[in-house]
Amino acid sequence: MSLRRRQLLQALGVGAASTLLKGSIARAGGTRAPPRVVLYVQPHGHLPRTWTMDVPGGPSDRVAERALVGLAPEEFSPTLRPLHPFRDRLLAIEGLSHTSALADIAAVMRTGGDLNNHQIGVADVLTGDRALQRQGTYCTGGARTIDQELAVRLAAPGRFDSRVYGSDYIPNSVVSPFSYLGAGKATPMVQDPRTAFADLLGYTPPKAAPTSRAELLRGMRGSVLDTAAREYELLAPQLGAEGRQKLEDHRALVRELEVSLGSLGAVPKCELTFDGSGHTVRQFMRLVRLAFACDLTRVVAFQAPVPQCPELGYPADATFHGYAHASIAGATSCGQTFTPTAEKAMIDLDVWHASHVAYLLQQLDSVVEGDGTLLDHTVVVWLTELATGTHEHNDAHVLLAGGCNGFFDTGRYVRYPRNQPNPLANKPRTGPAHNRLLVSLMQAMGQPDTTFGMTDAVAADGTPLSFRGPLTELLRRA
Repeated sequence: MSLRRRQLLQALGVGAASTLLKGSIARAGGTRAPPRVVLYVQPHGHLPRTWTMDVPGGPSDRVAERALVGLAPEEFSPTLRPLHPFRDRLLAIEGLSHTSALADIAAVMRTGGDLNNHQIGVADVLTGDRALQRQGTYCTGGARTIDQELAVRLAAPGRFDSRVYGSDYIPNSVVSPFSYLGAGKATPMVQDPRTAFADLLGYTPPKAAPTSRAELLRGMRGSVLDTAAREYELLAPQLGAEGRQKLEDHRALVRELEVSLGSLGAVPKCELTFDGSGHTVRQFMRLVRLAFACDLTRVVAFQAPVPQCPELGYPADATFHGYAHASIAGATSCGQTFTPTAEKAMIDLDVWHASHVAYLLQQLDSVVEGDGTLLDHTVVVWLTELATGTHEHNDAHVLLAGGCNGFFDTGRYVRYPRNQPNPLANKPRTGPAHNRLLVSLMQAMGQPDTTFGMTDAVAADGTPLSFRGPLTELLRRA
């Protein structure tokens, strides 16, 4: 079994260069942990009736909120109940709108193109921008998604820019990716957890596997340090004073690595083994923990699967896609008639996803880092491409968890008022555009942006709509 040198260094929490040491957190000596983000994207939207929570006495014409910390499990909504153990680090958000998707639909109605709400929703949710229309086929992502924008900006030697995991989503007759490198360019996605593990750590098939993690590290010690010494001897004569100083800094890091390898108790919780037990989603959630604990990346997008109906106890000839259209009384879509079975199926689907998100939070919270845990230094974002399974884009629900080094003020349920006109005529008023949530996430990750994707639009009644600035109500007040 072999690990690439740069990945081992990162796996041990020591950067391959002095610039990485500065960004490599509390595990190296008390500095602030780096922010991280996980985007858990769920297809098909939520069922609002069982996602929302009451805000006793809360106004409807301005932002209202409710503390989550003192609530019992039964006081949480059915969808959010699996997340109750993490209530102090949750920020549940009601009332956002995929207003950029609504504006895109309005534009396509005027000019022609693919009007399918699924496709536009998929193209919009992580870009906040117009879909790329393609003659004779479905539209697709029209811009770089937020995970890939962060990947470009946070790139550093010895660390993956981002990782994209999950399952193909086929809402119609074509695969619809959520992550894009740019217009029409889907980000490569790894769908097998074992392959993702090998990709993360650069494994080759082992000849004789070590019996323990300590044995693995001891076995690699000599080769890593010898390689670093040879590199120094070869490069030093070719460099100027500044270059030699950087290389000397690097050699000092290797010395620190030697000390840490001599005392395994000082090595952070960076497990170098693959656990293939349990559901595929949970295997991926453990890989996210590994990737963050080993500082192999700081950005992960997970495209959640749509399970087969029998997995949740429904007939094999049914689909959650079909149930979604019939799940809301008085607001069905695609010519479907409401049925209690369809409603229950979508409730069960929401709870199924919530349980996987809760497992991810548990995994991140199990790794101590500095004065907190990985979860404290990460923001996990649970969001959907549709507000509801019946193809609406207003009244979207989003969950943030983790706080991202205290950037977000967690432990709250926040409800936004629906006080803005819709880009589509004869449609309900909306809350703030989800572009502003994307701006908030960019700023949480240390970026200065005040816009992401579309910057503005026009409502059907001619009112200008601004998508600028973060959602300040979600941020921790100084």
